[in-house]
Amino acid sequence: MHHRLVTEGCNRYQSSANADVWGPGDVKSFAAHLKPGYGRIATMADKWMPGAIKADIGDHAPCDAQFPAKAIAHITADKEATAAHPIDLVPFANLKSFFTGSGKGVAPHILWDPFTGAFAQFFPADSRSKAVFDKPGGTRTNRAGKVVIQIEALFFPHCRLDGKVYAKLTDTPCKGWDKLDAWIRSWGVPDTWPMGRPTDFTSHRSESVWETKGGWYAHAHVPENDHVDPGSWPQFVNSHPVPGQDT
Repeated sequence: MHHRLVTEGCNRYQSSANADVWGPGDVKSFAAHLKPGYGRIATMADKWMPGAIKADIGDHAPCDAQFPAKAIAHITADKEATAAHPIDLVPFANLKSFFTGSGKGVAPHILWDPFTGAFAQFFPADSRSKAVFDKPGGTRTNRAGKVVIQIEALFFPHCRLDGKVYAKLTDTPCKGWDKLDAWIRSWGVPDTWPMGRPTDFTSHRSESVWETKGGWYAHAHVPENDHVDPGSWPQFVNSHPVPGQDT
């Protein structure tokens, strides 16, 4: 399986041989679906998010449907900026090129630009992606759900865009979040954070919660991983909250 090099971010990686290989019983063919336009409402048939750039990198593989549906929130964390030394945001096109090139072995489903509302999608919703580390044996972190949809938000703390510095993801305009949330909800992922909505770069992990509770997880919540992102994430929109759960 692939191995990431740092704990504070999600976009500096090293890939090992035979990353996330096919196992017995995996089905190698998936139905092809055309990408719908912006005017469509996302439905269960939309394996490709409406309006997203379809950048299919192949290597589709099924998820473990005996587990509840999940989404995993990441930030790309391309640079190590500080409040005293902010750094310009990395262009969306650079990250898209990475995930369709040398970064195929660690690609998520969705790359999201919260400043412009642009999306690129690399795997269909019902395939596993490869954006979290998965140790041999134990829970298959990239697959443990009816779907396990992974999102990399184009962001790092103290990034600078058009002269303005953004300390947290939730400080950005979060453009397109309503569309992303609705599409993921259409795949049966409930609007809830079983381990709590991320508000800082602190890890909270429980394999039993991960395997039994559907909903949204931070990368900081995923078993077998040591990353602590995304640090923050926008609240759900137009949702039907689960009683007693964090939204």
